[in-house]
This record gives sequence, C-alpha cells and structure tokens, in this order.
Amino acid sequence: MTHPPNQLSPYFSLQLESLRGISAIIVLFSHCFQAFIAPFDLSLYSWVRLLGQAAVMIFFVLSGYLIGTSIQNHSRRYGQFNVRHYARQRCRRILPPFLFASALSLVLYMLAPWFFASQSHHFQNSFSMMIRTDYDITAPDFIASLLFLNGFIGPTVSANAPLWSLSFEVWFYVLAGFLPFLKTSELAKIGFLLLFTTLSVLNIQFLFYFLLWLTAFASAHRHLQLHFLDRLQAIKSALLAVAFIIACLDAYQFQVIEQTKFYATHYFVPFNICIGLAFVCWLVQLQQQQSCYHPVWVQSANFSYTLYVTHFPLLLFILGAVPATLAYGLGGAVLALLGSMCGLILFAWLMAKWLEPQRNQALSNTLQ
Repeated sequence: MTHPPNQLSPYFSLQLESLRGISAIIVLFSHCFQAFIAPFDLSLYSWVRLLGQAAVMIFFVLSGYLIGTSIQNHSRRYGQFNVRHYARQRCRRILPPFLFASALSLVLYMLAPWFFASQSHHFQNSFSMMIRTDYDITAPDFIASLLFLNGFIGPTVSANAPLWSLSFEVWFYVLAGFLPFLKTSELAKIGFLLLFTTLSVLNIQFLFYFLLWLTAFASAHRHLQLHFLDRLQAIKSALLAVAFIIACLDAYQFQVIEQTKFYATHYFVPFNICIGLAFVCWLVQLQQQQSCYHPVWVQSANFSYTLYVTHFPLLLFILGAVPATLAYGLGGAVLALLGSMCGLILFAWLMAKWLEPQRNQALSNTLQ
C-alpha cells in the first residue's frame, strides 16, 4: 500500500508510539535505579543515568519529527498553516497532565510532614545519588516551572526534576509556530530570531537542543530523507561511536577522578546531541524501511506523558514515607525498584485515562 508523501504508514506510527512509551519507562527506570540500586552498587550508575538522558533525547527527536510531519500535512491539506489550530492542539496535549502533575507535587509537599518518617520534608535516610535530601518546593521555582520558564529565569522545581525538558519542548513548539511563515513574513522572522536568541542567551543548552529538535523537524521532509538516505548508516555509526567514547569518559570521570562522590553533568550535552542525531538517522531509516524495529508495548504510549511528569514527585514521596535502608540488601533494593516502577506505571495508566487523549486519536490529530 502506498501513502501520501508525508503520511506515516500505520506500522511506522506503531513504531513511534512504542518508542514514546518505552522511552518514558526508561526514564522511570533510570530514576528508580538511582534511588534504590545506586546505594549498593555504583559501577553502572554513570551508564544508567546516560540511558535516561538518551530516552529524553528520543522524546525531543520524536517531537520534532512529528511536528514537522504535522505542519507539512496540515499545510498541504488546507493550503496554509493554521497557527490557532496548532496552538489549541499543543495546549490540549500538554496542559492537562502538566497541571495535574504540578497540583500533585503541591499536594504531596503539604502531605509530606504527615507521612514522612522524619515528620518533616526531609528524608530520614538518603543513600542515593539523586542529589535530594528532602522533598522541596519553593515558590519562585514552582512559578517558573508553571510558566515553562524553568531553566531560563530560575531552576526547575526540585520535587519534579524531569520538568527541565518540558519547558524546552514547549518553547520548541512556540518557535515551530513561526517556521511556516518565515518565507513570507518579516514580522515572523524578527519574532523567531528575538525569541530564539533570548532563550539561547538565558540557557545555552537550549540552543543545542533546539538545533537537534530542528534537525528532527527537517528530517520529516521526504526530499531531505531521500537526499541523505544512502549516507545515514555511516553517519549513524559514527555518531554512536562518538557517543560511546563520551559515555566512557563520563564513567571514568565519575568512577576514577571523582570517585563516585559527586554528581557531575559535564558530558551530558555532547552525549545527548550525538545520541539524538543518531536517533534522527535511525528514524528516517525506519520510515524508509531500511532498518527494523518490532513495536513493543505500544499501549504504553497511552500514559507515557503522564508517567513522565508524575513519576518523580511520587518517587520522592515514596523515599520519604518509606525510609531507605541497607538492611534488606541488594535483593530488597531490586524488589523496591520493581514494586515502585509497577506502582508508578499503574498510577500513570489510571490518570492518563482522564488526562491524555486516546493515542490513536492523538496520533491522527498530530498528522492532520
């Protein structure tokens, strides 16, 4: 069966859904590993945290790729890009789970002294490498996160660290709204440059991650795919090789130089960019059927976003309410990890029924 030039095949859509859901679960695993396993064994710690970073890059790339496809299809179908329709779609997708997660974080903060073993916001024991000793929310950080300005005018609220990437992605969407008008509107060019420059000055990492997102956005265009198709395998292999070298340097820095005493992020950005670009190459190969991926647990995409924005405050609450202990050994830590992951996934699955649109409908809307 043939498909319109910019229409995704049903099977490729299933692959994207699977990757979205599995990536959220990888982020969850990374944080649970830090909370429960790291106190016993730090030998894999630097690798697991980079695995979590790689999963976030998959979110960025999938976002750029699908928004690029959506804008093409919408412009082709209606003859022009409807920015109001685009904005409504993004708000319906982003705001309900985000606002719920923000309210949940506040409620858990208020409940902490009643349920924490320390009878305060502090963890009674903190053996992990999550750089958290308490469940903390400050008004300036919370307001900055609520306005998607965390990382730009203030830090991300401590109780929900994964929101660092959400603020970036929201501004990716805003900037993408300018793109269809850059050829015809001087005002759009000025607005795009002013916003892009301001955000990049406030946080230089935004510059690198937006360029990655923009690469994924551009790669959704069929003529670009076909132009680079024969070189993608070589490019992808080179990027993965560089990412592996960076991961080794990060492990050496963490294990040997810093002797596992500090949580440093010196290598995150170069690693993330290499992994993200490699994933762009692989995504094009998947769409052009030059690579294989059997979709796994496609239904996990139904709650992936809710899981991403709710798991961290709930995980911190678990650590406060059930103090970490070394008495049960590594086996007990593994059980705690598995039990926490299952509980957090179940919670996200239940909440997503009200917070997220049906995935089959959401994907259809994205590609219109």
